[in-house]
Amino acid sequence: MSTIRISLVIPCYNRGELIAETIESALAQTIPFHEIIVVDDGSTDNTQAVLSRYRDRIRSIVLENGGVQRARNAGDAAARGSHIALCDSDDLLEADFVASTTAWLETHPDIDALYCNFRTFDEQGIQLDKFKTAPPEFFMDVRYDGAFCFDIEDLYARLMRYQPLFPTGAVFRKTFFDAIGGYDPRFKGVGSEDLEFTLRVIDKGRVALCTRPLARVRKHDGNISATPMRQVKGEIEILEFALQRHDAAQRYRDEVRSSLRRRRIDLFNAAFSHGDFDVAASTLSRLDDLPDDRKFRMKKLITNLPELVRTPLWRVSQM
Repeated sequence: MSTIRISLVIPCYNRGELIAETIESALAQTIPFHEIIVVDDGSTDNTQAVLSRYRDRIRSIVLENGGVQRARNAGDAAARGSHIALCDSDDLLEADFVASTTAWLETHPDIDALYCNFRTFDEQGIQLDKFKTAPPEFFMDVRYDGAFCFDIEDLYARLMRYQPLFPTGAVFRKTFFDAIGGYDPRFKGVGSEDLEFTLRVIDKGRVALCTRPLARVRKHDGNISATPMRQVKGEIEILEFALQRHDAAQRYRDEVRSSLRRRRIDLFNAAFSHGDFDVAASTLSRLDDLPDDRKFRMKKLITNLPELVRTPLWRVSQM
C-alpha cells in the first residue's frame, strides 16, 4: 500500500458551466485520489446544482465568498490525505496525474512541493506546453529523475525571470502546507494572487518539477488572469511584499529589484497604450532607472503633460 494519499482541493466560484468537466477529470484517474474536495466560495450561479450530482463521490464545502486563497486553505484544513493537490475549477488533470505523482513522491519522501508542467487550451484546442516556453537556462544545472527534476539551485531567482509554476497540478505535503501557513488571504483580488505563496514555498521547502504535462489550464474570457495589466500590477505588489517579508528575497535582492523594474516598465507601457495616465504616472514615479530609448522618453513626456495637450498627442502616438 502506498503511503502517499493525495487529497484534491478544487476552489470554485460561479463555475457551474465548467466545474463538472473538472470533476470528471479528477474522477477519471487511473489511480483514484484519496478524496476530492470542492470548496464553493459563495457561488451565486448553478454551481451547487452541478455539485449535487456528485454528492456520493466528492466532498463539498460551502463558504461565504472570501477569495480563492481562503477557499484553498479551507480545503486543506478539511483534507485527510498526506498530500494536497490543487486544481482550479476550470482546469483539467490528465488521467495519470495521481499515478505519476504518487509513484515519484514515494521514492522522494523529502520533497515538500511538486509543481507539474501543463498545457494551455481553449475552444480551438491545445495552445502550448508551458515548460517549453521557458528560457533554456531555466532548466540548466538541475538533477533529473525521469521526467522529474529537483535540487534546482537558485529557483527563487530563476522565477524572477520566468514563472511557469501554477496552482493547478501542484502537490504539497500537507504538513508543509500547514507549516508555512497556506495561502495569504490579504491577496484576495490581487492579480497573480498565487505568486506570493509559490515564492514562499520555494523559500521554505524542497521543490521538484515534473516536466511532463500532467494538467491542462483553460484559457477563456472568464479567466481573471486574462487581463495582463491587472496581472502585472499584482506581481509588482507581491514582489514588493516579498522584499519586506521573504528571507529568500533578501538573499536575491538584486534579482528581485531587477524583476520589479522590468515589470514596472511593462506596466507603464501597457497603461500608456490604454491611455490610463494615472497608472502610467504612478508607475513612472516608482522607476528609479528609466530606459533611455527615444520611444520611452516620448511616452514619459506625453504622460506628464496637462490633459488638454496630452490626449491629442497620445492619439497621434497610437497611430
